[in-house]
Amino acid sequence: MSTKKIGIAELFRGLTSGDLRKVGEQVEERRYPRGATIFRRNDPSDSLFALEEGLVKLVARSPNGAGTILYLLRPADIFGELLFSEDKRPFDAVAVTDVLAAVLSRKRFAGILSSIPAVALNFIRILSRRLVHVEKGVSEFSHTWSYHRLAKVLLQLCEEYGEGTPGGVLIRLPLTHADLAEMIGTTRETVTNQMNRFKRMGLVAARGRRLVIDRGRLADFLGPGETRAEGGMSPLHRSA
Repeated sequence: MSTKKIGIAELFRGLTSGDLRKVGEQVEERRYPRGATIFRRNDPSDSLFALEEGLVKLVARSPNGAGTILYLLRPADIFGELLFSEDKRPFDAVAVTDVLAAVLSRKRFAGILSSIPAVALNFIRILSRRLVHVEKGVSEFSHTWSYHRLAKVLLQLCEEYGEGTPGGVLIRLPLTHADLAEMIGTTRETVTNQMNRFKRMGLVAARGRRLVIDRGRLADFLGPGETRAEGGMSPLHRSA
């Protein structure tokens, strides 16, 4: 496969052309249509994914089937990295858009880790950062109201997926109220009530299935020092 595509993944950055070719010989490319489940909770945890194109969400399911979006992953991210610590997948991975991913089996990835030190160092760095993000995210989200979490997530989405327009920042994702509820750990009805409030205040507007955010006013509403999570998108971005 193309070493150029492999090279975009954070896991494989800094590799020599020879090492990239070696990795490319070990991976399998897979395509998934929008809405497809890439893996489900309790599936065998037997492979690692490097996202090349598209968006993937990781969803935790409660016993009654309710879902919470833990992370929203973009090209260059990896997921399924718990393959050495968990025999079963702990979450669902779902394609938000059409997806192209490079896939490495556990055995092949173990071989790469032992033979290419740069990959092992990148892997340790990714895992360490994600652990910090999880800990900060849990602490932060457990002490805030739902409207505060919603405003913060909207601002983070502006930063990660926003496009400036004359009417505000257009979030380039087709998000439903159910999606937002899963991101902040609340109900769709709660998000609907809060979004209606934000619309009445002129902080948010709908453009088809997309949202347009008055970023400055929403940041002012949230308060100084609260416009983004420290260290990045901890509540909804990066890890598997």
